[in-house]
Amino acid sequence: MNVMIENMRRDDWKDVRAIYGEGLATGLAAFMTSPPKWGAWNAGHLDIGRLVARHDDGEGNRAIAGFAALSPVPDT
Repeated sequence: MNVMIENMRRDDWKDVRAIYGEGLATGLAAFMTSPPKWGAWNAGHLDIGRLVARHDDGEGNRAIAGFAALSPVPDT
């Protein structure tokens, strides 16, 4: 299995949102209970630093195995 780190594309959101929802379902990932819609998520994250881990099974099938995205924080 090969894993490539690539920039997240807009069309990756469906898979990213599903992974995000799986994390939220544990009750340990955040205070919210379901992942936001694209508009809210997009507004809360920087344009840079949006990455996905794409897994290739060697037979031409590629799926997103994970993601990371940067959010702005206040300068205090």
